[in-house]
Amino acid sequence: MRLSRRELLGAAASTGLAGMLYARSGTAEKGTDQAPKPDKGFRIAIVQQETIPGAVEENRKKALAFAKEALRGQADIILFHEALLTGYIENVCDLAEESTGPTTQAFQEVLHGSDALVLYGLVERDGDSRYTAATLVNAGGVVANYRKTHLWWKDKGLRCEPTFFKPGNELVTFDVKGWKCGVMICYDGDFPEMTRAYANRDCVALFWLNNRSSRGKEEVIPLARSNSIIMAASCCCGRNDTAKKFPGGSNIVNCNGSVLAEIWDREGVIFADVDPSGVMAAREQNPGYHGQRPELYR
Repeated sequence: MRLSRRELLGAAASTGLAGMLYARSGTAEKGTDQAPKPDKGFRIAIVQQETIPGAVEENRKKALAFAKEALRGQADIILFHEALLTGYIENVCDLAEESTGPTTQAFQEVLHGSDALVLYGLVERDGDSRYTAATLVNAGGVVANYRKTHLWWKDKGLRCEPTFFKPGNELVTFDVKGWKCGVMICYDGDFPEMTRAYANRDCVALFWLNNRSSRGKEEVIPLARSNSIIMAASCCCGRNDTAKKFPGGSNIVNCNGSVLAEIWDREGVIFADVDPSGVMAAREQNPGYHGQRPELYR
């Protein structure tokens, strides 16, 4: 999707911040037009990809192609979905990798010569333990590794996560172009305290990895608006382990709740330029944030 100049200006004006200066979606096989980088802030790319359950090599190869497309679009951070390589499959624990394993190494090669970051969903092996993780990689290796703290339990079979995984026990923050950001995975975001906790840690942006039928803007906008935080929510698409169709709905939402980019019902890459410089001021004026008395809830 290539926006007209009128659409670009209208989107920028509606956000109160830098707005959506550039957004598109496409496939890994198509070239990516470059757009001027923003003077401040950073450029987010979200890859919406179909994961074939258990087909690790095929899923990795496709992800690397998408990462290259996002780099051609000058992304500063590239976000993939939860359980990118494996999906949900009976031998998921056997397919787990260490955070420094072959997929991270492959992303490092793609990122060579760039200062960009890749944040991807990994079924992580650490000794005898398995985690559903979000691993942040740059050209030099692992920058941060978040382990999902809330495991989805209200299911049977493959998607009863405590059957396979241990929960993580800490929130993780990292910097993108000097801006403090946070990360969470799927069920984590169903607890509003999670997003608020990252806002309370002065994060200006929150990256939300998902592996479910969809995670559309209707679920993301209230979190972004109530916490005055930029949000990037990734989801997979295509057929899952039960052959159910996943429409996806990956999106990037500004801190005032305006949608900067989204993609439905297909694989592709979306981009948005964000300027976090106004986030703290917006949070100070937000009646859903400023004025809260957290000491009452301990």
